[in-house]
Amino acid sequence: MNISEDDVLGVLKQIETGDITLVPDHDPQERIKGDVLYRASNGWTIEVSNWSGEFSGIVEIGLPDGSVLDIDHLDRHMPGVAEYFPDEDVAWRAYRMKAVETGFIYRSDDNLCRFTDAKEGAVVSNPSRKPPWIIVDHSLRGVTVARWPGRLWLAQVLDRLEPQDHRGNYTRCVSVKILREMPTHNLFGPYGEQVEQVLRFAAGLDRGGAEGLASHRHPDAAELTSQGWHRWQALVTGKDNRPDRDMRGVVTASNLKSPVGHGLSLAHRAVWDAAERIDGDAAFEEDEDERWLIGPWAAAGSAMLETVWALGARELFD
Repeated sequence: MNISEDDVLGVLKQIETGDITLVPDHDPQERIKGDVLYRASNGWTIEVSNWSGEFSGIVEIGLPDGSVLDIDHLDRHMPGVAEYFPDEDVAWRAYRMKAVETGFIYRSDDNLCRFTDAKEGAVVSNPSRKPPWIIVDHSLRGVTVARWPGRLWLAQVLDRLEPQDHRGNYTRCVSVKILREMPTHNLFGPYGEQVEQVLRFAAGLDRGGAEGLASHRHPDAAELTSQGWHRWQALVTGKDNRPDRDMRGVVTASNLKSPVGHGLSLAHRAVWDAAERIDGDAAFEEDEDERWLIGPWAAAGSAMLETVWALGARELFD
């Protein structure tokens, strides 16, 4: 069967409304550890992770033709399903499980701190209720990725600050439980694996590589990225308020970020770091308020942005 993410989310919605019913292979409240396999009235099977009688994420989906959508497939191709958690009423009525507050935690490799050994089932806690707190984002698009590479987890909130006293779709926490580790390419959209390949390449640039990129840029590439920005903004907001604005070289659009999350800003950062490491101050010009790349490093930075657009947001250029 050729099943899309929308198809699966549609079935989950029908489970929420009661149009599709589930029968578990055992009572999730009696055997409170391990996975629970549900047989759905539409012929599917849905395997759910069970922690102490709590809904801890979909592990696997079986289809009537015998094919299986395992957790790796969900992570790579159906992130909306991988991050699906029902509300309290649906969790109990449809799955006979308790709902839990969950979200995502990202830490760069150079700032893992208490998450260095974080693995499934581990509890990570701060020593006090003072900052810095553990931040749990409730959508992948909301996760801040200032440095890369790193690690990404799906986590359950165990102890939250009250009151939260902030705006935004995240929770400040003192303690969390790790439900599972997720591939970081989920942070960069449906083609996140290709975006990460670009980031790895950019991080390893030397002067020869920068000069090669500078000499092989397509003359229309920068203008196409500007068009990509306008198309994407029109898609996500329903309008493009400034269609004539030149968006070449832009790495983020306010709170919307980009079609590839923080992928553009990370690619630029990787080239910047390589230039600083290899050529130092000679790779830059600056005035009182700004510093910018020059020469082949500037062109290499632009080439990396254009490559991220081409590989990570290809649907905008069909």
